Amino acid sequence: MEFDDSDEFEAESPEAADEWDGFRQEDKEPIGIDELKRLNLHVIPEDIRIWIIEDYFPDTTIWREAELLICEIEEHFYTKYWEHKFSAYAFAEAMEHAVLRLANEGHPFADPSRDDEDVHIFVSWQIQLPRDTQPASVAESIKSAFDLVWRRADSILENSDSVLILGKDTGTGLDRLKRIESKLQELGYYTYLIKEQPDKPGEGVIQKVMRYALSSKFVLIENTEPSGHLYEIPHVAKAAECATVVLQEDGEGATWMFEDAFAKHNHWHKVTYDDGDLENAVEQAATWAEQFVRKFANYQVANLPWLKKE
Repeated sequence: MEFDDSDEFEAESPEAADEWDGFRQEDKEPIGIDELKRLNLHVIPEDIRIWIIEDYFPDTTIWREAELLICEIEEHFYTKYWEHKFSAYAFAEAMEHAVLRLANEGHPFADPSRDDEDVHIFVSWQIQLPRDTQPASVAESIKSAFDLVWRRADSILENSDSVLILGKDTGTGLDRLKRIESKLQELGYYTYLIKEQPDKPGEGVIQKVMRYALSSKFVLIENTEPSGHLYEIPHVAKAAECATVVLQEDGEGATWMFEDAFAKHNHWHKVTYDDGDLENAVEQAATWAEQFVRKFANYQVANLPWLKKE
């Protein structure tokens, strides 16, 4: 976010300073939206914290850091009275993931956190606005940010926002998978490494892989070195037709057997990378997968009569 250096704010006058004295008291009370709209937020001192509580509005604390207004939203879940179809613990985690996903998409969100060690669960995150944003717009932005995160969290749980990661899972191969997992989590995805998922008696390896593949948004395969994933690829990518991205270090590769599949199937995609650029390749893979899933869904809605909206 850029700011015009020519924008200057008037120095704080004694009258303006008096406006903030009440917020410096240890026993200061929260304010409502109407009072927020009367404040001159563009001259708020950096030591001031404004606490907002109002019905049908998220609990929020506002302060200034240089040229930004920081609005920290906090949502409280009391598990005893939680009535959503997903558990409060699952929804709180999904909200944290939603903030990361939305931030990665360009929304001015930052620093999601979650405290779920008790029956009281707290989720918080920040939105960052230009210092000269008008108070009414600040209030509108806070409400919109809360609604956006809530809807995305609900969608994450309804539609799965997870990724199955396949590839060599020993030695340096496992190190690569861990780097891939870490980057995907940073982007806000739930991740599955098959090796770390519990086995079910009576379920074969391919059945286990298919169970996680079919519950994931897409499958990401690290194909630099040969391993059991070569047996798994035909099942998840061909038989199950999962959206699949293959990552492969430049100049390396486990096999040529699937190379022509990238030309035959548009739900397969390959991304090559230099060893030090794996994280960037993961980001490219996620971008492609999101675009493919969205494009395919739009095609279905437009062309399948049972999916067309009335």
